[in-house]
Amino acid sequence: MTDSLKRCEPSKWLRPSDVMKLHKLKQRKKALQARIKGNTQDCSSANSNPSNSFENVFSAKKRTNPFLKSSDSKKFKNGQNISLEESTDQTLFKLLNPKAADSSSNTFTSFSNLLNKLDSNSKEEPVEIVKAQGESWLPIDWSLKDKVRLISTKPFSWSQKLKVSEEASGITAFTRCLDNDTDNNLDSSPNAKFHQCCLYWMQPNLPWLKLFPRTSSKIQNSFPVNASIKESLQQAWRDSLRSLFQLIRTRQCPYFYVCANTFTVLFRAAGISGFTDVHVLVTPTTRGLRHLIKQEEIEYSMPLKNRSSDQGYETWDSVTSEQSEEIGEQIEDKDDSDENWMKSMGIDDRDIKQINYSQERMIHKAECEIDNSEQSLVMIEGGEVHGFYNFLLNCKSATALTGSLAGIPPTLLAPVAFHGATINSLKVRESKVYTDDTNFYSLELSGPILPSMPHNLFCLTTPDCSLTATFNNLRTTECFSKVKNTEQRSVIENTGSVVFGKENLSDCGLLPKVLKHFCAANSDYVTNVECLKYTSENKTFTWT
Repeated sequence: MTDSLKRCEPSKWLRPSDVMKLHKLKQRKKALQARIKGNTQDCSSANSNPSNSFENVFSAKKRTNPFLKSSDSKKFKNGQNISLEESTDQTLFKLLNPKAADSSSNTFTSFSNLLNKLDSNSKEEPVEIVKAQGESWLPIDWSLKDKVRLISTKPFSWSQKLKVSEEASGITAFTRCLDNDTDNNLDSSPNAKFHQCCLYWMQPNLPWLKLFPRTSSKIQNSFPVNASIKESLQQAWRDSLRSLFQLIRTRQCPYFYVCANTFTVLFRAAGISGFTDVHVLVTPTTRGLRHLIKQEEIEYSMPLKNRSSDQGYETWDSVTSEQSEEIGEQIEDKDDSDENWMKSMGIDDRDIKQINYSQERMIHKAECEIDNSEQSLVMIEGGEVHGFYNFLLNCKSATALTGSLAGIPPTLLAPVAFHGATINSLKVRESKVYTDDTNFYSLELSGPILPSMPHNLFCLTTPDCSLTATFNNLRTTECFSKVKNTEQRSVIENTGSVVFGKENLSDCGLLPKVLKHFCAANSDYVTNVECLKYTSENKTFTWT
């Protein structure tokens, strides 16, 4: 004990203030000893003489920092890491190459040097570059497009400026479905052939209204349609649709489109894509439209529908007309038996009606979940197509009642001439783009791009340079290319169907090379195409 503490011992009893001072001194002593013990260098001296370390605090001597790292410990730590690294590298090297490790046991090889050695060996080995192999054929995309852009590093052999002979020869060859490679007196220049590929037939044709695409969000000036004008437009449209349907049935037209405000219809002749009969695809559809088709007793299928969407309920979309009658009778008998059973259990009529109403709502919800999606695509085949044609003639929902296109019938698009049709041309715009110190030549085509247009372009006027074509597809029609021919036939039957289909469609207006491709039953030929690349070196196509 120190002298200051000894002075507090004249009496036996201590004052409270002295007791508190003694208590505080003991706490400080314990705290300082704990801090001093943290220093490994002064640990032994503190344990041997604790009173000295306590007195040094009050004597204002400079104490050593307990958190200061000594140079000895730093050297020890570095030496330990180096030895650990060397041992680890040597172990890995011995595992990778035991023979070399035995021969070079005296020399040290780090793991980083080993990696550098491996990298140098890999650089010396020749790397084989695999190029993407293209196809010699062009895929078929049944979706409608409203724009295509061609880009190349070399100038195109086509131009938007046409001579008189080029324009006249292009129109003549298109209307007569002629091939300019045959012997005739028409102009066979690249511009004339290019103009032939840019033509199409459309009805109705109102230059002050944009009738394609019908889903355009641009605001158009409304067209005042009174009763007489509306009736005249509808009668002309019916005549045009009747003409196209007769051409499809007689196989003098390969396909045509009916573009309404809320849905799009694709008619295809027998023999196209390997189908043995004429067929129709409708998309997108709603439960109301499918119910109207069902009321006309028209059988249809939904090939893209996911059966799990029914959620265990039997919907009317998944059955045919003959099956619906049988199912209807079964449902009535089942309902009667269920009601009788519930009545026998003591359930009131009001509760029974509530149960039936809830079940109907659940079935209705399951049928409406696929509306306006690709799963809602409807396919009609065979003799049912004629019934759908009559339904389309009298379908009031095909013509809008409000909006800028109120009273205007749906747009008809076809690659061949029909009654009341107007010949139109795609809008061509040339431009030159300079990016990355390279000049790119661009050619943009705007308007209805039919499926046969790209095929005619590469068949009639094979480009001399490589190019890239980017298409702007209408999203609602992309599911047309997802419908596959599921008929199980042998190779001989497929070949025979293609041959007969090609012969029967020889007057449909398609070029012979293009027609052979469109009649193929191979489902790999049909796919959605957004970007197409043509390589002039090996004349192949790649697409995404």
